Amino acid sequence: MTSSKLLMQATRLLTQDPVKTLVVVGPAALVMVAVCAMTMMLAPELLSVGANVVAPADLPLNGITALLVMTFIFSYALMAILWHRHTLGDTHTSQPMSVPLVLGYLWRVLILALIQLFISLVFVVPLILSNQNGGSTADAPSLISILITTFLSQLFLVWLSLRLSLILPAAAIGRPMRMTHSWNYTRPLAGPLWGVAAVLALFNTALTAAITHLGLKTPIFLLMFELPVYILEGLLIFSILTTIYARQIKHNPPSPI
Repeated sequence: MTSSKLLMQATRLLTQDPVKTLVVVGPAALVMVAVCAMTMMLAPELLSVGANVVAPADLPLNGITALLVMTFIFSYALMAILWHRHTLGDTHTSQPMSVPLVLGYLWRVLILALIQLFISLVFVVPLILSNQNGGSTADAPSLISILITTFLSQLFLVWLSLRLSLILPAAAIGRPMRMTHSWNYTRPLAGPLWGVAAVLALFNTALTAAITHLGLKTPIFLLMFELPVYILEGLLIFSILTTIYARQIKHNPPSPI
C-alpha cells in the first residue's frame, strides 16, 4: 500500500457519509466545544499555549485548570474510541463500551505521550536548539528556521507515533495488544508511513506558519481557528490507524495480553 492510497482510504472513511460521521463523533465533539467555552471563561491562558503566547511553565496550577485539561483529554479520547469502534465495525469489536475500556485507552495514550516526550528531549530539542543558534543572527530565530525544525521534528515524531499507535484502535474495540505487536505489524508499511507522516507534518507546519502570519494571539481567535482544524486532523489520524489496523491485523490477530 502506498502513502497516497492509505491517505485516500482514510479520507474516504470520513467523507463517504458526512452525516454519519457527525452523528458518531458528535457527542464527544460537543463536550470538547463545551470544555473550550468554559476554558475561555475560566482559564483563557490555556488556549494560548499552542501558539507560544503563554509558556506551559507560566500556567497557573490549580484544580480548575487540571479539571479542564483532563476533561478535554477525555473528550478527545472518547472521540477517537467512538470513531475506531464505528469504522472497524461489529466484526472486530469484542468488548462493549465501558469505563474500564476508556481508562485502558487513556493510559495507552499517556504511555505514547511519554515516549514522544522522551524522544523530543533526547533528539528533537537539540535539533531545534542547534538550528535556532545557527539559523539566525538576531535574538529570535527566523521564521524559516522555526518552520524547518517544526517540520523535521513533526516528521519523525508522527512516523514513530504511527508505528506504535495500533495499540489505540485495538484498545478501543476491546482487543488490546502490545506496543511491540504494533511495531511488527506496521513494519511492512514503514516506508509508506514516512510519506503519510510527511503530509501530516507539513500540515502542522503550515498551521504554525498561518498562526504566526495572522498574528493570532487572542484566545477566542485561536479557539475558532484551531479547534475545528484539530478535530478534523484527529479524525484523519484515527482513520489512518483504523485503515492500517483493518489491513494488517484483520486476518492475523495478535496473541492476547
